[in-house]
Parts: sequence; C-alpha cells; structure tokens
Amino acid sequence: MVTSSVMAQEAVDSGMTIYFQMGGNPGDAATLARELGARDAARIMNVDLIEQHSGWDPQRMVVQANEALAAQPDAIVVMGHAGTDAMSLFLDQAKADGIVVVVNNNALPGSGQSYFGLDNYGAGRNLANLTIENGNLTAGDEVVVYGAFIEGAAGFDVAAGSTDALTDAGIAFDTLQWSNEAVLDPSLAVPVLIAYLESNPDTKAIIVAGHGGITAVLDRVLIDAGKAPGEIATSGFDISPAAIQGVKDGYITVILDQQPYLQGFMPVVAAVLEAKYGLAGLDLNTGGGYLTQANVAELEALIALGIR
Repeated sequence: MVTSSVMAQEAVDSGMTIYFQMGGNPGDAATLARELGARDAARIMNVDLIEQHSGWDPQRMVVQANEALAAQPDAIVVMGHAGTDAMSLFLDQAKADGIVVVVNNNALPGSGQSYFGLDNYGAGRNLANLTIENGNLTAGDEVVVYGAFIEGAAGFDVAAGSTDALTDAGIAFDTLQWSNEAVLDPSLAVPVLIAYLESNPDTKAIIVAGHGGITAVLDRVLIDAGKAPGEIATSGFDISPAAIQGVKDGYITVILDQQPYLQGFMPVVAAVLEAKYGLAGLDLNTGGGYLTQANVAELEALIALGIR
C-alpha cells in the first residue's frame, strides 16, 4: 500500500530539467537573491536547474531562450525584456514541443504564461503611496518624479503609476525625464536633480520611478544640495549596499523591494505544477516589500544572505 508520505514525496520529486534566465551576472546584487530562490526551489523539487545569465541584454535573452529550446528541457523560465513580439517564435515552438514556459522579472503581455515579478504600473503606484505615507506628504506638497515618460520606454508604466497615485492623492508634481546616459551611469543623475532642487526650493519629495542605480545615489543628491537627512523625502527601487546606507543615514526614505528571491523560487514551483498537473496562468506581483529606517535592521541580515 502507498502511504500518504510516499505520495507526498513523489508529488514534489519532479526529476525535471529547467533552464532559468537569471538576468544579470552570476552573484551580482541584482541577481543573487533570484539565483538563491531558484536553487532552493530546485533542491526541494528535485529539479536539474540550468542557469543562464545575460547581463540584462534583451537580445541575449532571446538567444538564450532558443538555446534552451534546442536542449528540449521540461521547462524554460525566461525574462520578458525583449517583448512579446520578439519572443513569439520561441513561444510558439515551445508550445509545439510541449515545453512549459514561465516568465520572471519582466512580463510578456498577452502571452498567457505564468508570471512572477513586478506589475510595473502597480509598483509605481505602490512606490508613490509609500512615499506619501513615509514622507508624511499632504495635499499641496510639491514632488518631482524622475523617470521615463516616453511611452513604450522601459519604466514608462512605473512612472505612470506613480504620477496617477499622486494625482489621486491631490499632491502636485513635476515630471523629470531621465536621460539614456543617466540610466547607464547613475552618477549623471546627481547634478540634474541638484539643479532641479535649486530651481524648485519648495520640493518636498523626489520619487525615482524604477531605477535601482539612481535610487542608490539619492543620498549624494541631498548631501551635495546641502539638505539634511529627512529634509526631503526620497524613494526608489531596489535594495543595494549603497541604498541601504542611504536609508540608515536618513537620506533615503523608502525603497521598494522587488523581492527577487520570489522571482527565483516561484517560477520553479510553477513550472513543476504546470508540467505535472496542468496548473497554469499563475501571476504574482512580487513588488510588495519595502525598506525604511523602521525595518532596515531587521532586514539587513536577510539582505546579507542574499534573500532580500
């Protein structure tokens, strides 16, 4: 007779091979938690995990997806930076071959695949609301949203979410378009934001709509602008060593955490569930976590372990 404990063991002992796009470079700050999450899930579910790293190059992601497809694994976890159109041939072939595809970190809208990562618009709204709450902003306060305001550009949905939330709260704001150069080299954002503060001395908050590198230099902006910690509320995305220090020193008010450990762990689980039981179309917005002075001490140990 098969006992329930044996059945439970068989249910998670998948024996599957899964190719998994991690995004950046092995062990880097934006990638490590995702790697650890995927490895933990793979260990629990007896998955042979094949990791792929693209340095965040969308075209490399397409190449890697097709390389994984050629190996005919049980499942492939991809990122959606290249867009649904660019991934359509891969998706069609994977379906024809009976290979499960799950998406992490950046969605493939309209593809129907399970997705684990940010709802970019929702994350933008969440970021603005967290800034209002933790920065004690009220109607009439002036805010600048620094981000992407060209439709179709990376980060556009995040910025739209933030500005919509501010509008709903009755808080006045300016929009400031970041340059491609500042996206690649966040230090170039420092003089731009300082110049804005000099021209707009009543500014109560800076919201960086979706760029971890620029978020991490917000302390330099306030220091070089001669502002005291907490004098201007600041917020942005992604936990990093520099951003953590900015929070601890009081120069960064709140950081939205994408919780990439979940972006690693959950796609492996979803791939097994879909391959074994046909449970598909799952969706999880992982961007509900955040870091402030109130919880930085509690989370710092987990951050050091690569979990947060």
